Amino acid sequence: MKINGINRKTALEFLGVKGDVPDDITALIEKYEPLLLEKITPRYVYIVKKREQISALLKGEDIKEHLKNCDNIILLAATAGLACDELIRYTETHDMAGAVVLDALASAAIEQICDRAEYEIKRKYGEITTRFSPGYGDFPLDVQKNLLAVLEAKKTIGLYSIESDMLLPRKSVTAVIGILGG
Repeated sequence: MKINGINRKTALEFLGVKGDVPDDITALIEKYEPLLLEKITPRYVYIVKKREQISALLKGEDIKEHLKNCDNIILLAATAGLACDELIRYTETHDMAGAVVLDALASAAIEQICDRAEYEIKRKYGEITTRFSPGYGDFPLDVQKNLLAVLEAKKTIGLYSIESDMLLPRKSVTAVIGILGG
């Protein structure tokens, strides 16, 4: 999987830019997007499980409501890769404005990676719910470790969570998707 360009509209939303884009922001995007595209290593993994197989992961009322019409559940993990994090950290040492723009571009990139995974899932399984990630509503972050373990995400895509339940690489996502009618 390769990303050839980053959705700039999404990156600008992450930056909080509305309306006309200031020239300095445009210049930073032009400077850092190609560097990020060189570093990004988009990867994702997903698995389908019966609801009863993963019921222990489905903590909180919000996720239960989200999946109420779904017997089959998809667990998804996606990452932009460690080199993306390293580029942002390096840029923070000498160009903080550039690092902020890079962070927004990387956030837009991980959304694109998730969208691509979701597109593949939809083609394969038909109608699905939207992604619902730990941290949304009352769906706790502490389910991530078990979700990642079920997916074997550390082995397959290099994604893991630390004690604080933060994902590493940082530009990563875990999510649950229901298959509607199935």
